[in-house]
Amino acid sequence: MKATILVIEDDDASRQLVSYLLEAAGHRVLAAENGALGLGLALAEGPDLVLCDLQMPVMNGYEVAQSLRSHHGWRVVPLVAVTAFSMPGDREKALEVGFDEHLSKPITPETFVSQIESFLGSSFHAPPGAA
Repeated sequence: MKATILVIEDDDASRQLVSYLLEAAGHRVLAAENGALGLGLALAEGPDLVLCDLQMPVMNGYEVAQSLRSHHGWRVVPLVAVTAFSMPGDREKALEVGFDEHLSKPITPETFVSQIESFLGSSFHAPPGAA
């Protein structure tokens, strides 16, 4: 079984790359170009995992995390920040507002899917040899 993963990212190239990598590994990808759209999609679709940029228009990633974590069922859904914010204290701030992990951009395409799948149960992992 593959996971449904929501990617909330305002940069088109980054959103397309992440979506491509996850889809190539067999996952279903939902995508949103800003935090407000992402929040609505998350609540409507109930993905298995959310990847979220921090600096976005309309609603930033910190606000998305706080809003999702305020909903009872969302306390157990993995929420991962994928961001260019990599200064001292940025990871801690992301974890403090409700993210489970903080991954810095640029991502490494060769290892990205396995990093993301580590937040999912074993039934969601790509089979050996998959992209």
